[in-house]
Amino acid sequence: MRSNGKVALLSLVALCSAGCDTGVQHMGTTEYGVTFRTLPPFLGGGVGGPDSVALPLQTVLVFPWETIYRFDTSPQYLSWGRGMGDASGTTQLVQDEDVYTRARDGNEAALKLTVRYRIKPDPASLVKLVQQVATSQAEVRQLVVSVVRSEIRTYMNRLKTSEYRDDKKRNETVDAALKSAQQELSPLGIEVEAINLKQYRFVRLLANGSEDTSYQDRLREIQEMEQDIEGERSRIETMRAKKQKEFSEAESLYNSRIAEAKGYKEQSTYQGDSFFAAKSNEAKAITAEGTAEAEGLKQQVAALSGKGGQALLRLEVAKQLAKGNPSFVSLSQGQGTTLDLSKTDMNDLLRQLGVAEAVTTAAPKK
Repeated sequence: MRSNGKVALLSLVALCSAGCDTGVQHMGTTEYGVTFRTLPPFLGGGVGGPDSVALPLQTVLVFPWETIYRFDTSPQYLSWGRGMGDASGTTQLVQDEDVYTRARDGNEAALKLTVRYRIKPDPASLVKLVQQVATSQAEVRQLVVSVVRSEIRTYMNRLKTSEYRDDKKRNETVDAALKSAQQELSPLGIEVEAINLKQYRFVRLLANGSEDTSYQDRLREIQEMEQDIEGERSRIETMRAKKQKEFSEAESLYNSRIAEAKGYKEQSTYQGDSFFAAKSNEAKAITAEGTAEAEGLKQQVAALSGKGGQALLRLEVAKQLAKGNPSFVSLSQGQGTTLDLSKTDMNDLLRQLGVAEAVTTAAPKK
């Protein structure tokens, strides 16, 4: 009786489940399948354990009372904002409208962004995902959209208008939103890998759905002026660098000329000092020679001023007269203004000179 009861119960369950997705199913290269049995718990109903999860490329036989929840674990892309979708379908456009938020000082901002996420390829995480969160890819997608949109609004709301334009501050804020989304979704088996803020605009959404862009237009004008100013600063810096280079070259040439002039000066000074020293020594020699000669003349004058001076003088006069061979010569001056001339025999005078020289030579030196 019990066997018949079980058969009847199974037949009833199979009949109730006749509309389910039965048959053979093939998992894709990145697909995992979580089995759910529409049976009472005592018959093994509910979500199976990690061991019952179908792996990629696996073929699964699905019974009438079973359902396979299939999940693609490849990276998924979501985007917000007109023009952010991908024609190939890789990036799914969540909505044409941007994500609207406010800066901390009240200005409304519209954000265009892209999110990359994936379902963890782990059987235990997949079982937990089905039990607590979602049973389809679409439900996972909706959960990611809600969490990311909420976090990006919350964190971008902490920035002032001026901080939006600070790349470092803005990127740090987006990273903080990513980290918060990861902390919320990772325990559920969903990995948010990146949030990319593609564009931000300060616009106000009007009641009719249009956007008031007056503030953004003004910011664009300011940005263009800042770019012009930055370009002018760059031109000034370039010119300053060029002039600095020219100054350095001129200064180098000046220093070279100064060094060259100093070299010439030192060389000329050395040559002048050498010439001066040589001429000084030469002058000293001439002075010494002149002094010695003068001293000799003084001594000679002193010698001639004595008694032997007249004799030497006469002897010298006689020598000079002898060279001229004169016939008459004046030997002395008489009294008054008369001059005594006497005719002298030169041969006799020469003999007398010879005798005088002999006597002078023979005289002993004192």
